[in-house]
Amino acid sequence: MIRFVSRAMVALGSAAMALGAAPMAAAQAPTRAVTLASDPQEAALTCFYAAVVTGKGKTEAAAEASWFLFDLTRQQTEAAPESFVEKLEATASLPPTNLDTLAADAPALVPLCAARFPLISSKRVVTLPADPFTREMQCFALTSYLAGMAESELEDSGESPFGQRVGALADRLAAKLTEERAKAAGIADAEAMQRQFSLSLRDISPLGNPMKVLEACEAMK
Repeated sequence: MIRFVSRAMVALGSAAMALGAAPMAAAQAPTRAVTLASDPQEAALTCFYAAVVTGKGKTEAAAEASWFLFDLTRQQTEAAPESFVEKLEATASLPPTNLDTLAADAPALVPLCAARFPLISSKRVVTLPADPFTREMQCFALTSYLAGMAESELEDSGESPFGQRVGALADRLAAKLTEERAKAAGIADAEAMQRQFSLSLRDISPLGNPMKVLEACEAMK
C-alpha cells in the first residue's frame, strides 16, 4: 500500500507539468468553441486536467478531478479488476492531447465534462457498503490515495488542512484494519492485501463525487 501511494505521486507529476504550462498557453491560445473527444480516454484525461487547471492547483480540486481517471480506469479494467492501480498509475502519467491550449479551453470544458460525466458533479449523499471491513477498506484506499496526492508537489507535503484531513482519516482506518481482520476476510499476505487495496479503490470510484465519498467515510463510526 505504501508503494502505491509513493508511485501515484510520480504519476500525478504530469498534472503539475500541465499547471506549469498553463499560463503561457492562456496567453497564446485564441478564444474558440471547444468540444470533448468521443474517445473515452482522451475525454477523461482532458476533463481531469481541465478540472485541475480551473481549480488553480489546489489539492481538493485535483482530488475531485481524480474521479475522471478512476472512472476511465474502472472501465478499462473490467476484465482484470485487480490491475486497477497499475492501470491508474499508467493513465495518470499521460499528458492531455490539448496541453498547448488547456488553460484557455479549461473554463469552457468544465461544463462539458459535467454533462458527459454527471456523477462527478453529483452532490447526492453517498451510501457505503454495509459490510464494515469492505467499507473501511474502500475508504482507506481512497483516503490513502488522496493523502498521497496531498503530499505531492501539487501542494505542500501534506501540511495543508486538506492533507491533514485525509491523512488523519487514512491513519485512523489503517489502525482498524488489523492483520487479524484481514485474515478473517481471506487476505493472507501482503500481496493479497495489495490486490484488495486495488480492488477497493476501484470499487469505491462509482459511488459518487469523491468529496462526497470522503464525507461518508468521515461519518463512519
